[in-house]
This record gives sequence, C-alpha cells and structure tokens, in this order.
Amino acid sequence: MMMQLKGNRKYNPYRVCRLTLILSLAVSWSSAATAAEVYTWTDDDGTVHYSDTPRADGQMEAVEVEEIYRPGSVAGPAVPAEVPTVTPEASPETGAEVPLSAAEQRRQDIAGERSERREQQAEAERLCGLHRQRLEQMEPARRVFYTDDQGESVRMDDEQRMALIDESKAFLAKNCSD
Repeated sequence: MMMQLKGNRKYNPYRVCRLTLILSLAVSWSSAATAAEVYTWTDDDGTVHYSDTPRADGQMEAVEVEEIYRPGSVAGPAVPAEVPTVTPEASPETGAEVPLSAAEQRRQDIAGERSERREQQAEAERLCGLHRQRLEQMEPARRVFYTDDQGESVRMDDEQRMALIDESKAFLAKNCSD
C-alpha cells in the first residue's frame, strides 16, 4: 500500500510506523538512563538531602535508582521483618520532644498491634497446652488428688473431675485448632 507524493517519493505507512516506534523507544531508554542517578548529601544540621542534580561544590554521593524503590515499579523495597521502633527525639535547641510524623506513628501502631497479636497467640497456645495436659491427667484416672489450701492431699470427687474435663474439652473446641 503505497501512495504517490510530490516528486518521486512514495509514502509508506509501515515505514513511518517503524520509524515512530524506534524513535519512541530511543527517547524512553535515554530518559531512563539520565534519570538513573540521584545525588545525596548531609548538611551541617544532619539533614539528608536527595536531588537529581549534583551540588556545585561536589560534596555529594551518587545513588543508583535501581538499588532503591521507584514509584510505579512492580517490586518494592525489601521490608525488614520487624519495623524498628522510632521514638520522638529531643530538639537540640529547646530540649522539647519533636512529635513523630504520621507515617512513623502509623508504623509504630502497626508494630504494636503485631506484637500484641503475637502475645495473645502465645497466651492462647499456653492455655491450650494446659487444658490438653489436664485432659491427659484426668480422663483416664478415676482417682484424682489435689493439694488444698492447708497443703493436704485431697481426693477430687467424680462430679468435680467431670466438670473440669468438660470445661477443658469446651475450651479446646472453642479456642484451639487441634
């Protein structure tokens, strides 16, 4: 499919499409290559700065963008298993505490909730173990002895023993996976 233009040139739409595609790829690759460097430096106050342009005095460090997370990319940064706890720092000028940022506060809240869930799970597993142990000891035995408040060994009657067995079975059915 060729059309005649002025003169001896012939218009080929496929050639134009290929040329446009090649130019688009070249531009996108070159812009990605130029945006790959980020510069960082720390000022006299200890604040870390990031920029895509180098400093005039040359006191900065180049960081490769491929090594850190870029917004819009599929793979995010490696997240540590446990988020470190950040506490408010005291301001060097006034000595007053500087409040946490919203993101730092949210991280602390999530870490606290995670820690609380782990503690609750550990406590539930401990209780499940105690109820299993109670069943192992009381179910097969007809005579169960316990130590009372005076330190004397007393035989538990069958009603008490069956009530404790039923209590342990109900707890295990409700709270334990086994």
